[in-house]
Amino acid sequence: MIAVLAVLLFALHVASRVLPDKSGSEPLSFPVIQRKTTKHLGKRDNTVSLTNVSTLTYLIQLQIGTPPQPVEVVLDTGSFELWVDPTCSTASTADQKAECALAGTYNPELSTTYIDKNLSSKITYGKGGVDIKYASDKILLPGTNSQPLQNVIFGLGQSSNDLAWGISGIGHGKGFNTHYNNIIDELYLQGITQSKVFSVSLGSQYDNRAGTVVFGGVDTRKYSGRLHKFVNLPPQLEGNKWGPWRYYIQVDSIGLTKPGEIPYKYDGSSMVALLDTGSTWTYLPQGLVDELAKDTNASLWQDGSYQVPCEMKNDAGWVDFEFGNLTIHVPYSEFITEFEGEYCALGVLPRDGTPILGDSFLRSSYVIFDQTNQDLYLARSAHCGTNKEILSPEPGAASRFIGECSPADGYPTPVPTGLVVAPIALVMWIIGLIFQQVRQEEAPG
Repeated sequence: MIAVLAVLLFALHVASRVLPDKSGSEPLSFPVIQRKTTKHLGKRDNTVSLTNVSTLTYLIQLQIGTPPQPVEVVLDTGSFELWVDPTCSTASTADQKAECALAGTYNPELSTTYIDKNLSSKITYGKGGVDIKYASDKILLPGTNSQPLQNVIFGLGQSSNDLAWGISGIGHGKGFNTHYNNIIDELYLQGITQSKVFSVSLGSQYDNRAGTVVFGGVDTRKYSGRLHKFVNLPPQLEGNKWGPWRYYIQVDSIGLTKPGEIPYKYDGSSMVALLDTGSTWTYLPQGLVDELAKDTNASLWQDGSYQVPCEMKNDAGWVDFEFGNLTIHVPYSEFITEFEGEYCALGVLPRDGTPILGDSFLRSSYVIFDQTNQDLYLARSAHCGTNKEILSPEPGAASRFIGECSPADGYPTPVPTGLVVAPIALVMWIIGLIFQQVRQEEAPG
């Protein structure tokens, strides 16, 4: 009996070492704002990530300067520089002009901590562009208890066209794509995060308050099952030259599960793709888009979109993206977008360059971007509250955090078998042995 109790105590010790550490402060997190905008379509450029479409755009709010001035910017994992103050009068449509005016502006003359860096640059997008002047100032991430970031370098828009918001690029910064520390670098260097890592949950397109970004941590109540680790692949060829560092991942296959039918995969659908919150659409090779359109009875419209009946959003069908042992099942309800009540379209467009997994995919995914270890983690998105945990800089640290939610995509989730579940199962097995031994000792001889 004593020996069994000793084993039980050891198992409890193991479990306590493996379960996430609840001590210390919470990681930095704040909401992702969902904005419904215009129905105008446009292509993305190969060199800089920005959506020009937009049915839905995902924003975060920053407070810049002393005193703080609130500004909304696009949350963009596909680019790596922060800039503010687009020229609203040159936005593409009346809708975008109105949204731009509501996003807030930063006036350096009203900030006592503004510093002009005496440098300028130009960013060109597939549709539109911006001339910027570099500055530095304090930046406060609102809704948090963290101290303001000091002397953060960012761009001030001097002249832009066809852009409704500034951009918060949260890709790879100094040593990869820039000669200065970007906002992810500064969060780490100024001690706000323990490593250059953040996680993103966009939430459903039907809930404009469901999105969350967590810098330096993970929220275990924003996904289901375990997190799967993948290598952040190196730069890819863009035309005849190597592109910048981005969040590239290997996609093993793409398939379709039609209502009431057996899932199937498309031939030749293995590819390297970019995970990009700044892209409203998922961009795939033309041949694959044609097959998806054919199998969903979508019609190519004059604006380039692939239209389907809006009733199709209610069907039990999925577009399936396979990554190793993980398949993200994107339900029709999230992959199909409605345009101002006029018509509906698949959330996919053709592209000749590197494929992009945009918001129409990411709404069904929970993603951790780990720059420190050049890893990416994916899980199936779900929402059941909030439980934020700090991520340490050790390789594989995120793998031990199991999602607390039930599946939300209609597919069954396997019982997790990771490091957290195994010790608990061991404890329960030992407790069973103890009760069995006690019953044997109490039985009449």
